[in-house]
Amino acid sequence: MLSARYVIANRIPLAAIDLTFRVASAAVLSRAGRYRFVVGGITPRQLAATLARIRTIRSWPVAWVRTARSYLNQARTGRRSGDLAIAAEQQRSAALCYHFAHIFELENLERRRRLYRRAARLFRDVAPHLAPPAFPVEVDWRGTPLPGYLRLPESSSRPAPLVVLLNGSSTVKEETIGWATPFLERGLAVLALDTPGSGEAWDLALAAPGQEDIAEAIIDFTSRVPELDSRKVSLLGVSLRGAMAVQLATHLPELPAVVAVTPPYDPAPYLPYLHPVVQQDVAWAIGVAPADLPNLVSHITLVEAVRALRVPLMVVGAGADLVVPPAEALRLYRAAASPKYLLFLDDANHVAFTHLEQWTAAAADWLAATLSEA
Repeated sequence: MLSARYVIANRIPLAAIDLTFRVASAAVLSRAGRYRFVVGGITPRQLAATLARIRTIRSWPVAWVRTARSYLNQARTGRRSGDLAIAAEQQRSAALCYHFAHIFELENLERRRRLYRRAARLFRDVAPHLAPPAFPVEVDWRGTPLPGYLRLPESSSRPAPLVVLLNGSSTVKEETIGWATPFLERGLAVLALDTPGSGEAWDLALAAPGQEDIAEAIIDFTSRVPELDSRKVSLLGVSLRGAMAVQLATHLPELPAVVAVTPPYDPAPYLPYLHPVVQQDVAWAIGVAPADLPNLVSHITLVEAVRALRVPLMVVGAGADLVVPPAEALRLYRAAASPKYLLFLDDANHVAFTHLEQWTAAAADWLAATLSEA
């Protein structure tokens, strides 16, 4: 059953959001709503200035591009002064600004893609110079190169177990690779991967039913990297691709562990209530019109898949989730027959961005323990 808060939040029309921005700017965004940008590397001061400049929905991308250019100016200054480490971080922040610009470009898909491609280029140029470095890699899937970033732990123990991060509908590898620290600290390598319909892979292939063989492609990639242990590959998916992670683990039961963060379990009952912006975001990722989404929910549901799951499962739920109803995580956890662990954060929002440090640390602990037994 959907809460009144969930239904009301998903019925707020874009016109009302636009009017709020005109009256008070996007500075009305709550502390919880701001947290994703802060953990993405945007300083609170820059974030406040950016939000204050947003006076309409249309001005969201414009304001973020302005902030990106400010970071790029700081990066150039850093390079001229010889401070390459700071310059790299400033350019990384600029890349993330372009990413944050593109997620609320709602009118023009090609403009949205241009903003993201700019984010991807900026990040790729600086990724090897970050600390720790993020190495650009490609996972070959059906002859299509799925782009990713790989970070390796400093530990001399090799080969290392691997955690593969799978994006939600609005996250991309340039953002999720920034979540790697807790996993690296526990000796786990991290691969942030764009799958079909996500990030740079959107230009190569759209998400569709029957793509479970991505799991084999990941294992094949891992077997070709000497620093990685192909016997200890785990999946961690958020939101829409939290469901995908479970489906891949069902398809390839040799995987030793899977983590699903605020995933849909059976979206058909609440899909009609989901905000049009979220429906459009998911539809763009899949490559269909929003009106066609009801025809595809049967391919997203985990009702049958979880019954066949034999891989140890960790589920992260969020009590204040206004995208995927909080009960979905609980339903998935209860339905799973495999070894399982539930982390439910009562006050967290979707993807638990408000509690990112907490759930990534918990997931890293659980994965390190589970993979050590594999």
